[in-house]
Amino acid sequence: MLLARAPADDIVTLRQEPGVELHPVEQYRPPEQKNGHSENDPTEKLVQAVVAPRSELIGQTISEIDFRRRYGAVVVALWRRDSQPREEMAHLALREGDVLVLQGEDDDLERVSADRAFLMMMPFQGEARSRSKAPIAGVIMLATILAAAFNVLSIEIAAMAGAVAMVLARCITTNQAYRAIDTRVFVFIAGAIPLGEAMSKTGTAELLGRWLESFLSGMNEVLLLMVLFWVVAVLTQFMSDSATTAIFGPVAAALAVALGRSPEAYVVTVAMASVVAFLTPIGHHGNLLIYGPGRYQFRDFVKVGTPLTVLASLVVAFMAPMIWRS
Repeated sequence: MLLARAPADDIVTLRQEPGVELHPVEQYRPPEQKNGHSENDPTEKLVQAVVAPRSELIGQTISEIDFRRRYGAVVVALWRRDSQPREEMAHLALREGDVLVLQGEDDDLERVSADRAFLMMMPFQGEARSRSKAPIAGVIMLATILAAAFNVLSIEIAAMAGAVAMVLARCITTNQAYRAIDTRVFVFIAGAIPLGEAMSKTGTAELLGRWLESFLSGMNEVLLLMVLFWVVAVLTQFMSDSATTAIFGPVAAALAVALGRSPEAYVVTVAMASVVAFLTPIGHHGNLLIYGPGRYQFRDFVKVGTPLTVLASLVVAFMAPMIWRS
């Protein structure tokens, strides 16, 4: 018998390993809600309970409370909002907002649910991850990148083929693939791309380019590209990179034409600036992925992202005019 400390997803993954039996595996639900629920769900028979504000249990350790004797339930895991406890769970003093993962019979869990010391009880959330498929997933990702990089397939077809291969190889399930799609991003891009095209066809981009040309015509090209870079870099913190490029690309091209300079340098500046999403945790979904687990604060992204953005703007502003001369 092993006592393991692991996140929710890893607990569910362990449940699927051959030769290992995980106890407990039952999720708490009121008896009237149990009909028709699958017994094969690995997240079943576990329940999460939150320590309520002003609870009498705050400050007491789990061993002092004697959960087993008091409620009949067993505490199998604990999650804390601002830190990952490293001491033995039985000797950990509870705090307001701590989440306890409990196991017990229905009567035991109903006893916990009725206690005002706990704010709520909710299903245990976890999703299995097949770690044995990691090498296959890595090969598929590498093949997708190489196929697009060497023009064997267009990037759209290569990405779609890679996604299908992930499902066929059972690296992920179809449900996991659907859940990974952020529909809000696609809706936003679907609106931004036609907007950029409309600005180009109606002459709005050209009008904005001439308006900017009247203010920036006497400016040094390197300085002008840096200003353009920073305007786009700030806006891309709140917009997707594709949407930012779609909207400001035509404006940058029109500005270059109005100034009698190479439009490629200006469009590339916009494209590069639109992916420099280092300044805020909301600038890119990759930032959000590490924001919580890394225990970062908003100012951490500003402190690290600002010098990175300055460096990127200098490289782009100096190199673009050298590569694409007027």
